[in-house]
Amino acid sequence: MKKYVNIFGFILVIGFLVLAFYKVKLTDVIDGLKIFNPVYIFPIIALTVLYFVIRAYRWGLIFRPNPVPSFKSLFSGIMIGVMVNNLVPAKIGEVSRAFILGRKENTGISLTFGTIIVERIFDFLALFFCFFAVFVFSPTEREFLNNASMLWKTAFFITLSGFIILIVLIVAFKLKTNMFVNVVERIIGYFSKSFASKVDNIFNSFAAGLKCLDSFNNSCKIFATSVIQWALMGFTTWIALISFNIYISIFSASFLMVLVVLGCALPPSPGGIGPTQFISVLVLNYYGVNGGEAMGFSIVQNFLTFAVGTILGIYFLFKESMKFSEIIKFSEEKR
Repeated sequence: MKKYVNIFGFILVIGFLVLAFYKVKLTDVIDGLKIFNPVYIFPIIALTVLYFVIRAYRWGLIFRPNPVPSFKSLFSGIMIGVMVNNLVPAKIGEVSRAFILGRKENTGISLTFGTIIVERIFDFLALFFCFFAVFVFSPTEREFLNNASMLWKTAFFITLSGFIILIVLIVAFKLKTNMFVNVVERIIGYFSKSFASKVDNIFNSFAAGLKCLDSFNNSCKIFATSVIQWALMGFTTWIALISFNIYISIFSASFLMVLVVLGCALPPSPGGIGPTQFISVLVLNYYGVNGGEAMGFSIVQNFLTFAVGTILGIYFLFKESMKFSEIIKFSEEKR
């Protein structure tokens, strides 16, 4: 199975890169890269590290009211997980974080998995919030939707529907956990008891993670930090665009960021390579940016984000005296 996932991930990356480079000349990309102002490297890196710091802080909030691991453990877990995601397909870096915290803090695997699931849900909720906030405050993006093809409009309304359905399901699960689990388990168990058992474990982990919502104050903090971290990434994208003399509004930069992040949520694509380039070129073309400059921007920003996550992850991997093979083995077993 691992072999096929890796092959699919490779095909996905190549496919998106082919689509991204379609009608974009290599000479234009080289010219676009020459525009980059290296003065902006430090602020982009600093803002990216700050984003990871906020992520680690938020992860601690999600552990409440259970014992919260130290910030050092949370941050190292985040960075090693990002490094694994950058180097290995299928997003197994998320699973590896359970191994890291279990090793360092003796945190229960089930609880840690639950917090990671809840973290991902808050990520999507915050991204959807940012997505719709852009449409409320920026007429340019509203015009984008009005002039968009039926495919884009369909994607927009699917996103809106997904946002609403996700909130309803979370509330229903929180209020009627046992009933929800029993119904789903019976339906799935009719087809496969072994798979039903796995689903039961996932739901139990999710229920453990949802305890963070018992406190309204804590729930608000989690959502606020989620919005802040993605707003920060929108700002970072805006700065990266300026480094290429691409001047669009911060709302437009945030719109681009949201679409790139959602596109990179495709599991088999390591480091977001492929989808990042394709979506960046597609969206920036709408704002009047030529393909070479758009591609140059996407390559540099993708590289800097990739480098920060990978280098910090490798640093903490050695600092914690962990083996990469150990983490991968655990992650493959628990997937």
